[in-house]
Amino acid sequence: MSPESIQPHRKGESFASPLSESNVTLSDIEQCYDIGRVVGDGNFAVVRECRRRDDGQTLALKIIERSKLVGREHMMQNELSLLGSLCHPRIVRLYAHHHTDTHSYLVMEFVSGGDLFEAISEKGKFSELEAGMMVSDVSEALNYIHCKSIVHRDLKPENLLIEHLTNDICRLKLGDFGLAMVVTEPVYTICGTPTYVAPEILLETGYGVPVDVWALGVLLYIVLCGFPPFRSRDRDQEELFQLIKQAHLHFLSPYWDPISEGDTYFIHKWLLHTQSNLMHPWVKAMTSFCRQGPLCHSTAIKHPPRT
Repeated sequence: MSPESIQPHRKGESFASPLSESNVTLSDIEQCYDIGRVVGDGNFAVVRECRRRDDGQTLALKIIERSKLVGREHMMQNELSLLGSLCHPRIVRLYAHHHTDTHSYLVMEFVSGGDLFEAISEKGKFSELEAGMMVSDVSEALNYIHCKSIVHRDLKPENLLIEHLTNDICRLKLGDFGLAMVVTEPVYTICGTPTYVAPEILLETGYGVPVDVWALGVLLYIVLCGFPPFRSRDRDQEELFQLIKQAHLHFLSPYWDPISEGDTYFIHKWLLHTQSNLMHPWVKAMTSFCRQGPLCHSTAIKHPPRT
C-alpha cells in the first residue's frame, strides 16, 4: 500500500493546529506546545505529555527520531495515513503532525491511565466482568476499522491505553497503527508480536482482519489468568510458533478454577472461529452492559452477563 499524506484535522473538528505540516523547527513547536514529562517510549519514539499554549488543552506528543526509521519509514506513514482517517471513541485520535529536519512530531489525544500491559503487570489478572468489558471496548474499535477493511496486525496490551473517567471508571482505546494496513486481498507478510500472532500468519496461507480477533482472544485469556495461552518453557520462538499453529489450548488448575466453564468454552471457541466473534451474543451483551456502566476497578461483581 502506498502511503498517502493526510490533513491534520477534518471538517467539523474543534482542534486546529497553529503550525503547517511542512518542515518547521523545534523552536516553532515549542512556541505552540509546552512539552512536559515522558509518558511512554519505544524503539523508535518517545511520547511526552504536552499542553497547547493557546487554549491549555492537554495532548500527547509522539516524537519520532527519523534516523531510527531508516528502512521502516512506511510504519510512520501508515500511522499518519490511517489514524488521520479514523474517528472513533475507542481509538486514540491523531490531531496534527509536524516535521523538523531530524524528527517527526505527532500531536495526539492524551490518554491518562497508561497502557494495559502496565495494568496487567501490576494487577496480575482481572475478574470476568472486567475482562468482558475490555473485550467489548476492543471489539468496538476492531469492528470500526474492519468495516473500513483495515487490519491492525499488532493488537497487544502495550497498544491499548486506559482512559480514566469519573468514579474509577476506565475504558480502553486502541493505538499504534504502525503495522496496520488496508486489506483488499489475502496478505502474506509475516509480522506482529510473537505471543499474539495468529496461526494463518505463521502458516503463510494468507490472512486478513480475523488475525486481530485471534489476538483479542489471546488477550482475553491473559487478562483472566495472568499468562498467555501458548508459551515456550525455554522462550524458544520456533517452539512458540509451533504451539500457536497447533492451537491446543489448556486451562491449567488452579489458575482457571475460579473461571466459569462457560467462559473457558467461549475462549476455546473464540480462537477456533475468529471470523464472527466480534458479533458473538456474549460480546453484544457485554457491549450493552458497558453502555450502562463502563469498566470499573471494583470487583464486587464477579461474573459478566452471558447469553
